[in-house]
Amino acid sequence: MDPRRFSVKWLAVAALAAVSARGASAQTPCQGSSGPDVIVGDITGPANYTAVGTREALSLGTTSCNQGTAPLDWHASNNHHPVIGGELYRFRVVDGAGRFEQVGLSWLKHGFYAESQNLCCNNCQPTDGTILGIGCSDPYVAGRNGTQSLLGPRYQVDAHTGVFVYPPPHPSGGNTGRIEAEIADLEPSSANGTRYFGNCQYVAADDASSNNANNNSSYREITVSGSGTTWNFGFVGSVRREQPAIQAWQVCESGVTTTDVQIPNDGLLILGAKATDLGGGMFHYEYALYNMNVDVSVGQFTVPVPSDVSVTNVGFHGVVYRGGDGIGGVNRDGSDWTPARASSALAWSTATFAQDPNANAIRWGTTYTFRFDANSAPASGTVRIGTFKTAGAVTATADVPGGSHPSGTPFCFGDGNLATACPCGNSGTITHGCENSSLTGGAFAFTTGALAPDTLVIHCAGERETAYSLFIQGDASHASGNVFGDGVRCVGGSLKRIGVKPATAGVATYPEAGDLGIRARSAALGDVIPPGGVRYYQVYYRDPDATFCAPPIGGTFNVSSGLIVAWP
Repeated sequence: MDPRRFSVKWLAVAALAAVSARGASAQTPCQGSSGPDVIVGDITGPANYTAVGTREALSLGTTSCNQGTAPLDWHASNNHHPVIGGELYRFRVVDGAGRFEQVGLSWLKHGFYAESQNLCCNNCQPTDGTILGIGCSDPYVAGRNGTQSLLGPRYQVDAHTGVFVYPPPHPSGGNTGRIEAEIADLEPSSANGTRYFGNCQYVAADDASSNNANNNSSYREITVSGSGTTWNFGFVGSVRREQPAIQAWQVCESGVTTTDVQIPNDGLLILGAKATDLGGGMFHYEYALYNMNVDVSVGQFTVPVPSDVSVTNVGFHGVVYRGGDGIGGVNRDGSDWTPARASSALAWSTATFAQDPNANAIRWGTTYTFRFDANSAPASGTVRIGTFKTAGAVTATADVPGGSHPSGTPFCFGDGNLATACPCGNSGTITHGCENSSLTGGAFAFTTGALAPDTLVIHCAGERETAYSLFIQGDASHASGNVFGDGVRCVGGSLKRIGVKPATAGVATYPEAGDLGIRARSAALGDVIPPGGVRYYQVYYRDPDATFCAPPIGGTFNVSSGLIVAWP
């Protein structure tokens, strides 16, 4: 029997007697998920620590519950046990709009012994402590979750598979490894409507392999009091089981939407979004992207913004890694993401994985926020989320600036974030297609005019001077793209040649005077677009400089970025 059981776990039982009594009255039948299924059944404590320098610190206790149909591995001496992480979030109103931001991030507590209690379920099957039994719960007090000699870094853990390196290095000095928060990010939770939330998460390989990893986070509201270098943390209300803290944003203010985004063959992202009317024709757009357990991580976030919309007060908020929680035992880069405005989009990005594996990507257990003001009311649109470790992208629906007219949603960027790379290493600028011999950052498509009454105009900028350009429409898309000439094509399905135009000063346009509108041209070609019909557009254009992307690798033509248009 593990001797630490007596020094730690039995103390935990005594300290949590009140919690256990409450749990006994609140027992519910296990859900019976197939295989082991560990959740955060309670968040306890918190433990308060003395501030060091400009940072305060706390740790959160956790009680795990196995609501699955099989026991969960809990071996202390290898990597077959769960790791437990904690985070701190803050909601506040700034200039009339709500903000939900992560202000603290812990290292990971490594599990070492599983009790056989019954906080969540009434059918606990007791064990010897090397597994968490079916229907059983196990408490770790806040002080134990903040014990530095039991903590390890996050960078060694693949949260999608639950696999990690063992034994881990441990943090040392000050409050390293605990949930540290800058004192500048703290104010009493009773002031100005500011609220705080603690989030805890279990990651375990057998839970993940049973496809039960997407319910492993729970949150609880935290009270903050104090001033200067003396702060205290407490709790208000009870734990919200199987709900990550990003869901608390909806509790704090109305109008917030959250959208689950499942990465193929990886984990779960959750996007929170809110558009706020500031008056005077101005609107604030706020987005918070939470990575629950996506190992490939996120390196780019793009919001479609029509070319006729003015954008101001562009902002970003990420997290800070401390104590060497990065590859090689060095801190991850904490640099803010760089925003870039194209004609039809606003994009933020960090360095690529090839440039810096420790770049400031959105890794598991973190939430990054993006914001701006715009002189345009919101409309439903599609934001793009680019992955980090490998090139790829997914999309999510959220409120975006609508402009004075509906606009196409940009997609199929040749900027290194598609699964299909540009054929000769010729990645373009953010939101553009693959680079071309004009070295303009690649060609990109954007719209002017209105969808109704069929006055939409598609432009393609960034081409070679006088290049002939073929405007293509498809009724399907290839999200990962296909190499085509010197570029990447994503338009598919039934293809229609909408028109051919020469570029003037590097810009080609369809329709021009005397041409049928795009919708009418489509109908003339046999594709009558019904109300609500979605079509995809790209421009193929001549780029005959054979020294740029020489055959047999490329060709003498290239492809712009694409547009998704939902016709009314």
